[in-house]
Amino acid sequence: MNNIQFAVASLAFVSLAGCSQHEPTEVTLYRNSPFLIGARIHWSTFDAVEDDPNYNANNCAMAARLLNANMTASAKAEGKARDPSIGFWCELGRYEQEGPVPDSFFAAYPTDVN
Repeated sequence: MNNIQFAVASLAFVSLAGCSQHEPTEVTLYRNSPFLIGARIHWSTFDAVEDDPNYNANNCAMAARLLNANMTASAKAEGKARDPSIGFWCELGRYEQEGPVPDSFFAAYPTDVN
């Protein structure tokens, strides 16, 4: 085995070994609907493989807060009140069609942005 083959084999081994050490903590972003009571619409699944076990949950929560804040801002721009029963939320695990829909939805834009 020459040096190039050894380097490629070593890199492949390290890559495969790294993949098996960290299983993703999957988190799903949902949205409900004003047209279908109790709907749990799949918006996104966060399933990155990272050292931080909260990585996917943190990113999903941030997306949900931003999307909810955007719904509020969009309604305000149209001179309407936002329907507080409609929004985005996160749940641990893969998409599940059955399950509860929250009563309220946290909304926030990043605080470091003017």
